[in-house]
Amino acid sequence: MKRFRPLVLLIVLLGLGWLGQVRTGRASEAQGSRFAFADTTLLRDTLDLRFDRLFPLADSLRILPDTLRALSVRYQLSLEHLVSLADSMRVPVDSVGVVLERARFNPLVSTVATSNDFRYTSSYTVGQTSNTWVNGSDYNLIRGPLFLHSIINISLGEYRAGGFTSQRDTRGLTTELGWRLSKNLSLGGRANLQRFANLDRSIYSVTDNTNEFQLSVRSKHDESHGLSSELNFFTGLLDQSKSNGGKRGVSGDLNGRMIYSRGAWLSQDMDGQVTGNLAHTTPPGSPAALDSRDLSANLRGNVALFEAAPVGFNASYGLRYSRVENPVALPTPGIQPVRTNSRDLDLAMRLRRDTDRYLNLDLRLGDSQNSTASGLGAIGSASTLTTAGDRGFAADGRYALLGFTLDARFSYGRSTTRSPRRTDTLDYRELQLQRSRSVEATLTRVVSRRLTARANGSVGLDSYDYSVDEALAQATYPRDQYHQSYRIEALYTPSDRFNSGATFEVARTLYLNLTSASSAGNSENDSYRAEWRWNARLFPGFTATQRNNVVASYDYQTFQSNLDKLSLDYSTVTSLNAVLTPRLTVDIDHNARYQPRGGYNTAPDGLRYLTPGDENRSYVLSVRIAYTPAPALSLSLSPDYQQFDRATRTGAGTQPQSRQRTLNFSGGANLNLKVGGNGRLTGTIQRTYNATRSITYAAGASASPRSELDFWNGSLQFSWTL
Repeated sequence: MKRFRPLVLLIVLLGLGWLGQVRTGRASEAQGSRFAFADTTLLRDTLDLRFDRLFPLADSLRILPDTLRALSVRYQLSLEHLVSLADSMRVPVDSVGVVLERARFNPLVSTVATSNDFRYTSSYTVGQTSNTWVNGSDYNLIRGPLFLHSIINISLGEYRAGGFTSQRDTRGLTTELGWRLSKNLSLGGRANLQRFANLDRSIYSVTDNTNEFQLSVRSKHDESHGLSSELNFFTGLLDQSKSNGGKRGVSGDLNGRMIYSRGAWLSQDMDGQVTGNLAHTTPPGSPAALDSRDLSANLRGNVALFEAAPVGFNASYGLRYSRVENPVALPTPGIQPVRTNSRDLDLAMRLRRDTDRYLNLDLRLGDSQNSTASGLGAIGSASTLTTAGDRGFAADGRYALLGFTLDARFSYGRSTTRSPRRTDTLDYRELQLQRSRSVEATLTRVVSRRLTARANGSVGLDSYDYSVDEALAQATYPRDQYHQSYRIEALYTPSDRFNSGATFEVARTLYLNLTSASSAGNSENDSYRAEWRWNARLFPGFTATQRNNVVASYDYQTFQSNLDKLSLDYSTVTSLNAVLTPRLTVDIDHNARYQPRGGYNTAPDGLRYLTPGDENRSYVLSVRIAYTPAPALSLSLSPDYQQFDRATRTGAGTQPQSRQRTLNFSGGANLNLKVGGNGRLTGTIQRTYNATRSITYAAGASASPRSELDFWNGSLQFSWTL
């Protein structure tokens, strides 16, 4: 009965939130049309996010569409707002959240004279093997020159595994109190208190407590002629207590940022940070105190010339140095440093006439060093580091002429990696040299208003070479990997209610070991893939989609022809999507797949014949029903059935090897509503059921007992802003 108490509490809170609804939430009504992404409706209804211009924005920013969408969800900002913030702050899109988080504590950024804001958030999550309760608050007070900002985060978790229960507690407090001496200078103090404990009834119990009390000095300057800068300095006492040793001493943090622009021809931004501490530390099990020094510095910047001109230049650079000294007890008490160094430079030239005619040239240089070896004999020496170097060049462009559009890309990369010194029978280091070359081109032709054709081809070669600094040591054998492919596609769209496409692709990959001692493993893979897909809106609100694939993959062993294999793959995926009413949607997916495989044998007449080996068959039927009785409440039901069969083909016929049947069922409710004018209650409650049974045919049929999982899970989040 005890295990159901959190679930009962969760149900009661959801019910109270529903009954206490004051105002209708902002969740959008279903529009009756399908969206480009399966999760668009969910994200729009719960987070008020849309991704209408995802692909054009991702293409202009030169990042992956799923990365841009993930950043939008993480920061809960629309795509347009996210890109606008990145442009105004002159930072990459993936750095917007970091800069905003830093600005939250900067009193010089705020322009209001009086503010008294408080936000509280609480969430409780019930899972099959864990329960988590998270509480957080954010308080901001401004009274003229006086400012106070405090953030508290508390997470209490309980985890069950193997009959044992462990607790994981995380607590954090960050508070800064100060006085603005002027609009460009502030003085104050801040406290950073962090607590972490993983309480277990075994030797894996871990604690880590950190207290920092620092003096804070912040400055900001908005000079004329497009120059602005920001500089922050923090220093104070450090008291860290850990299960494997701690540190006590003084710490410091100096960080800043500079932006300079001159009209439309020059734009430059640079930010950096230096942190470190001088402390005493005690190795575990040793009463002696040792001196330790930690230092970390990083610098990142970007210079852009003539961004809006037909010819533009861009340079991005980054430097990082980190040395952290940790106490160790074996073989003798001492200090072991962990080093991480890197530097990189990216140079680019953009030649652009319009969106259909441009050329980009990119040059990449980078080096890094990382500590990987332990031991006190050669701490911090070059032999204990993994060093790597990266050099690369790429060119890509697009050109449209007479209805044809050509996209092409060429890339060349050269990287070196030197491993730490090994201490086997010989003492040596190994150097790996990798070269990568690739060429890819895509030709697109809009044949007519209804027909679009596309052809793509690519060629690539990766070379791996190894050397050692000891003549008696054996280096890894060098090898090459060659890849080529071409693909032809056609898309036919006779109307907005129906479209169909077909694809044919051929690929060849060679795996070549370049020495006689390793060439026995040389192989070749040839694959052929054909696809036909169609999408039809049969009725208003009812859409059918099907994708059919046929794949043949030939594996050839250059010097062991008796190991040649053929793998076939036939698959069909059919989806039915119905918007029955503005509140009720039903999605049905059926996936059927057949995969036979076999090898080649040589007959007495010298001909080679395909001998069937084994085959796999799988079928998956899944359904999702979503019902929204009110904008703030939605119900969902998702059952699916899975069938997997494996058999062996012999001269006597097909002999079964194994069978497996699985039934999954999940259903629940989602809540998203406003409470009063300042609160919001969101949550979900769901029941999950899984049943699996398998049969293995070895020496007679052997059926395993049916395994079942049946549990409730859910979460509830409440936030209030004053």
